[in-house]
Amino acid sequence: MKTALAIPFIALQLLAAAATGPALLVMCTAPAMAETPGLGDLTMFETIASDTLALVDKGDLSAAKKRITDFETAWDKAQSRLYHLDKAEWGVIDDAADKAISSLRASKPNADAAKTNVSGLIAALKHPSRP
Repeated sequence: MKTALAIPFIALQLLAAAATGPALLVMCTAPAMAETPGLGDLTMFETIASDTLALVDKGDLSAAKKRITDFETAWDKAQSRLYHLDKAEWGVIDDAADKAISSLRASKPNADAAKTNVSGLIAALKHPSRP
């Protein structure tokens, strides 16, 4: 029933927009064009990855290794929910996470490699549809 009511409402908005000019048309339709990632809100994961990068930037690779473990734990815990929302996006992020985790768990972690890989993880979290 809501859908049947929504169509005439939208039609009225479009008619009103046509009468008042293109600026109103943009305002009326812009919210409908907003897109969200297939996996939803990944802010918590971005925060952990950003914390990890800050530790890498400080040169504290031991603390960064611990913080990326926090990411891994949270990511693994959310897998059953996130994977089914968008398998492709989940896979992009999971691959980036594996690289970041591996670089910090290396027997002799390299700060430059860790920075590159953690930055890659952050980029994947922000834009998982771009591998």
